Amino acid sequence: MTKKSKISIFISYSWSDTKVADEIESDLSQFQLSLVRDVRDIEYKSSITSFMEKIRDTDFAILLVSEDYLKSKNCLKEVIHLLKEKEYKHKILPIIVGNPSIYNAEGRVLYTRHWLEEKNKLEELINSLPATAIINEIQELKVLESISSNINEFLSYISDIKNVTFSELKDESYKSLIESIGGVNVDHLIELLQITLNPNIDEKELQIDDWFENNTPTSDAYAIRAIVAKLKNNILKAEANYEKAIELNAENAFALNDYAYMLFNEKREHQKAKDMLVKAIDLFPNFTVARLNLGCLLTDAFDDIESAKKQYEEIISYNPTEEKAYNNLANCYKRNSKSKANQKVICELYDKALSLNPDYIEVHLGYGSFLTEYMGEHDKALQHYDEMLRIDPKSSKLVASLKERLRKKSQQKVTRNELCPCGSGLKYKKCHGA
Repeated sequence: MTKKSKISIFISYSWSDTKVADEIESDLSQFQLSLVRDVRDIEYKSSITSFMEKIRDTDFAILLVSEDYLKSKNCLKEVIHLLKEKEYKHKILPIIVGNPSIYNAEGRVLYTRHWLEEKNKLEELINSLPATAIINEIQELKVLESISSNINEFLSYISDIKNVTFSELKDESYKSLIESIGGVNVDHLIELLQITLNPNIDEKELQIDDWFENNTPTSDAYAIRAIVAKLKNNILKAEANYEKAIELNAENAFALNDYAYMLFNEKREHQKAKDMLVKAIDLFPNFTVARLNLGCLLTDAFDDIESAKKQYEEIISYNPTEEKAYNNLANCYKRNSKSKANQKVICELYDKALSLNPDYIEVHLGYGSFLTEYMGEHDKALQHYDEMLRIDPKSSKLVASLKERLRKKSQQKVTRNELCPCGSGLKYKKCHGA
């Protein structure tokens, strides 16, 4: 392996497993590992096929093997590129997600049959058309032929080695994966990851202090100690450690983001927080959490709604499954709820967020309030309030007050010639009373 300042790892996954890929990236990117994945590294209008071939140029490849992964043509195209490596078995790091049927012959044969059927369907269609009209489709057929010919070998190898599930990997703080990578300070990474993933704040504080006594401090370690101090509400200690983390590594994007978020919550040094978030995004253009934080900062501290919208729209452009971006974008549009065009967009954005996460309680709250205050659709609003109660029974007091306000609003009688309560400025008869 060529010696590099950072070990590069390609993450190969199905879109249905995006959240798992996000979590792995979040956990591992804090350390000296360069992670490559489509939502961050593929540029607009660049070739997806060429990007997939980058899997051969990285040192390792994490494969999130799931049912959807094994039935995804794009995922298996990545696998085919990997199989071209002479020593591909030393390069792949499989992680099992869900329950793919790979541990018995019948299950593996069914995957092979699936891809043979896909190949045969396309071949039959191609044979019915002139070859000159379907050059690209002929190339696709070659891909399907390659997948159907190689998938059994790939599955046999995967099923024969010791694998870990994603939950097992989290429980062991990625120990087996990091040991497989080698070339990094394994003990250092494992200890820091264990501290990061420990949910007990008091234990976490003791562990990071002990770590500092026995190791040479790093930027990552200072950032972790800052997070612990922040959780303990020791803001001065957190700030000192964030400053040290950035002093040791001015390009520690995660420290920049976390520090900025703390300043934002403290309602101070907004320009400094903005500058740090902008730098974090410059370092990692598809750093979703940093973009979400910057959008909130621009809205609340700078009243720059249009720039905030751009952050959320950018997130959606590279990761259309990020429900928080849709919710936050809807909230931006709510700044001008009187516009009927905006009202339609707001409903569409809230609906999209809920389609991605039906238990997103903040969306139900915002959507329900919007339907009551601006649309006059009290029955629909009531459904969202009931959903809030289902998701979190502890929200009963808030839901009760929302329902009481809804009841009063619904009892208000609006004549046809009065202004519509939605705030459009139109008479009721020409707006929601039409």
